[in-house]
Amino acid sequence: MPDDSRVLQSGTNNQTVRNFAHLNSSRHYRDKLGLFAMEGSRLVLDAAQSGVKLHAILLTEHARQSVGEALAKAAPNVRRLLISDALAKQIADTENAQGVFAIGEMRPEQALALMPGRCYLCLHSLQDPANLGAILRTAEALGTDGVILYHCVDLYNPKTLRSSMGALFRLPVMRIGDDAAFLSECAASGIPTCAAVVDRDAELLGQFVFSAGGCVLIGNEGNGLPRAVSDACAHRLTIPMGEASNSLNAAMAAGIFLWEMCRGH
Repeated sequence: MPDDSRVLQSGTNNQTVRNFAHLNSSRHYRDKLGLFAMEGSRLVLDAAQSGVKLHAILLTEHARQSVGEALAKAAPNVRRLLISDALAKQIADTENAQGVFAIGEMRPEQALALMPGRCYLCLHSLQDPANLGAILRTAEALGTDGVILYHCVDLYNPKTLRSSMGALFRLPVMRIGDDAAFLSECAASGIPTCAAVVDRDAELLGQFVFSAGGCVLIGNEGNGLPRAVSDACAHRLTIPMGEASNSLNAAMAAGIFLWEMCRGH
């Protein structure tokens, strides 16, 4: 049973509810506290089962009846609060809320040890949280060894969390602040770097052999990779497209590149 048997109503001046709302809406607040908000039974269960430290779970009576036992088993020592349907609707970030919410601790910053023969993905200046989440989900599914983020949208944006389907909790992810230094580190480590570009003069993706692994770089949704970055990569690769097409969605392009890299490795 939840620690507090009262059902918290809309307008309740409860610190946990206030924290959830602030964490859900403010990257600054998330970074300040090192916490994040999440919504949905599958995401909360994934977090608990993946080792994320949860600080609190908020759920409606309906959600308690449907997933309360699973939540109690996955996170037995986490404080649970019952909230009204109206309050759930008030704090939800989705239109059809499931009535399950939680506050969790961010994963510690990671430092990937780049190794030759492994498969990596570097995302450069991605700004769409749904794209980032979808790419993380694909990267995990295809066995990518790590994802590197340079000046990307917040990892713990609610849309990123939902579209990653829990991959964020398990996939090795590292944030960097110097793209040139990263490319130099890849070169020194014997890791081929491959820039994803839209350029009919670039090497065709299907003709490139990823037998030695590598690191694929995907650029910003609107502008792609800066020319200085793509030129600094060992290879410039492009996906063959029809004459009338001049771009692909970043998440789709990343999926195609990851498939070619991981299956060829």
